[in-house]
Amino acid sequence: MTFAATAAVLFMLGNWMGRSIGLNEQQVIRGIREAYCYTTDAYEADTTKDLPLLFRKELGGAKLNRINFRMDTVSLQGDSVVLKQDLHYFADYQKLIKQNYTFVCPINATQGVRAHILNFRAEFIGKLLYYFFATIVALCILLYAIRKQINIIHRQDELARVREDFSYAMIHDMKNPISSILMGLKVLRSGKVDDKPEKHEKYFDILETESQHLLALTNKVLTISKLEHGQLLLDKNWIELRPMLEASVDTFTAKADKPISFRLELEETGVYADEEYLKEVLSNLIDNAIKYSKDTVEIQISSCLYNGYTQIRVRTTVSASPLLPSALFSIS
Repeated sequence: MTFAATAAVLFMLGNWMGRSIGLNEQQVIRGIREAYCYTTDAYEADTTKDLPLLFRKELGGAKLNRINFRMDTVSLQGDSVVLKQDLHYFADYQKLIKQNYTFVCPINATQGVRAHILNFRAEFIGKLLYYFFATIVALCILLYAIRKQINIIHRQDELARVREDFSYAMIHDMKNPISSILMGLKVLRSGKVDDKPEKHEKYFDILETESQHLLALTNKVLTISKLEHGQLLLDKNWIELRPMLEASVDTFTAKADKPISFRLELEETGVYADEEYLKEVLSNLIDNAIKYSKDTVEIQISSCLYNGYTQIRVRTTVSASPLLPSALFSIS
């Protein structure tokens, strides 16, 4: 639509340019004739005056300063000599001036002078070029403004989509800590681990960890506002992968409702990243690996250094869906 509108504007601009040249040409022809008529009248009144200087002054008064000319002396006996009294209509002197000449002004009985216009088209075309280029510049500014507006609309649409995805992801992520807390409370209330202090303490640790996790998720609701204002900043630090992954393994092992085993193969043990967001990414990948697997599942988590990035891979060896064989992401 924008390209069609631009093409229409350029088409109309071309028509305007063509018509304007024609109208401006007629105006310049009239201006040159009137200036030369005033010049010859002044010269006939006082033949001691400088004819070229008079003509230049009259052209300046008619705002035809771009016109350059020379004065030619011609014989009054020539067939091509056109005198002032020979021109009665606009078409008569239009034809003459478009040939770059004015009528002949007699200076004695046998000779006369006429002005030879050296750059007749410079005046009306040159003036229009300023308007033309100014119009092009204005059109470019208009197109730039339209493009910026389109970009703003696209950004708003993208932010709306991000907001929707963010809300869905938040609800999805909150289910994990809530289910872990409910599961831990159920086990503790049942009394099954009352005589097992280590497991008793482990469930309390899980409850505390998942509560902190849930609190962190609620705080992340503010990130969508920061994202909309371009103020989303990641708090990057060096993180040891093994302790973080082992904590996630303990959490998912405790709350899993199917046999699950983990295998950690960490060639690169450190990563420079935002710890909270990295935990979320890994938790989502592990959760999806469990969710889309069969009755038993083995999850392999590996890391390595690749092209200056820490590459982390979460892979399930038994998958119910061929669309989810593994997940891979890299962090610098």
